[in-house]
Amino acid sequence: MRSLYLLIVFAMVAAFGCSKKNKPVGKDEYVTLSYKQTFCADPWPTASSDSLTLVNVANYLNTNGLYIAGLSIKNESNPELCLACVCKTGKVIYVSTLNSTNLTEKYVQIGFK
Repeated sequence: MRSLYLLIVFAMVAAFGCSKKNKPVGKDEYVTLSYKQTFCADPWPTASSDSLTLVNVANYLNTNGLYIAGLSIKNESNPELCLACVCKTGKVIYVSTLNSTNLTEKYVQIGFK
């Protein structure tokens, strides 16, 4: 009797515990936005290194109540040949956040795309 009971429990666990969902976890829940860094016209303080830049970006976004799921910076091209503040450094800052219209609109207002 005990082995029949264990067999039934095992069959139920196998049937319900191993079911697959049609939608992968996290799909469509997050969005990644990009920002082309300038030499000194960004809304956060300019820093001497990428790691300090990311700290400044995170502080700025947190201060403005924006959710950050991930933050990175990549050197994707050569710097522009001008020395004005608005010239691009060739680096792109990426932020991952919740895929919410309200939230992404706030990021777009700052300059993320």
